[in-house]
Amino acid sequence: MPYIEPEVIEQARQIDLLTYLRKFEPDNVEEVKGTRNVYRTVDHDSLKMSNGKWFWWSQGFGGYNALDYLIKVRNYSFMDAVEILTGKELANWTPPPKKEEKNEPKVLRLPEKYQDSIPIWALFIKMKIRRFM
Repeated sequence: MPYIEPEVIEQARQIDLLTYLRKFEPDNVEEVKGTRNVYRTVDHDSLKMSNGKWFWWSQGFGGYNALDYLIKVRNYSFMDAVEILTGKELANWTPPPKKEEKNEPKVLRLPEKYQDSIPIWALFIKMKIRRFM
């Protein structure tokens, strides 16, 4: 397993998401209308950036820097994300492929019907729960 120096990791953590997007994905960032210093990504319109932090509202998670974004949103490994942010692999860098969506319908499987419901009714009567009868 390759080793990355702690200084290199700290350098990657210092890069905020807005700086990364403006430099490497300029077509993927835009300012939110009617606000100041709030930005969103074009790919994920519920991913908002403000004050050095970002949050993906539709998914319910966020982060503080570009390293978090590459790992959580773009699904890069930690090693690949650090290499991208520190400039080692920028010449060969391409975004990861989109995940394939499964269009198979989900099947609801119900448990088998219990053959004898008398014990349930006896419990209701014993507990004097008449509204369910």
